[in-house]
Amino acid sequence: MDKDRSIITQVAAKIASELTGNTTGMNAEETVNRFTLIFVEVKDVLMENIYGEAANVEAATQTLESAFGAVTQVESAPSSGFTIKVRGDQHGDIPNWLLAECKKSGVSEVYDNRDGLAANPKRPWFKATSGDKAFWPPKGK
Repeated sequence: MDKDRSIITQVAAKIASELTGNTTGMNAEETVNRFTLIFVEVKDVLMENIYGEAANVEAATQTLESAFGAVTQVESAPSSGFTIKVRGDQHGDIPNWLLAECKKSGVSEVYDNRDGLAANPKRPWFKATSGDKAFWPPKGK
């Protein structure tokens, strides 16, 4: 990476840390996830506007995910077409790791338990509506 791109990356990290804001009440993983998503978007916008090309967002995302154990979240299912139904209230975006785990397990409907994590952090983030399958986020590397 050349010096200019390195500086742009550092600026994007600084902006992302300021936009991440007050993390009181958030666990470390939520804070890292929030920073990661903001950083990738800010870096992409800066690179694209300065160099007139799309930045390699996928590579940056993978680097951050492996370095910090972050989990990138998406609002919809990936292009594979697999979807999950959330019964009851949904508390945020559905993470990619959940889609992958549900597909492996054959689960198509879950309860979103993330609202109760502050009171009980060992509680599973998601639970299958039928059977006893529970899902926690993958542990950082």
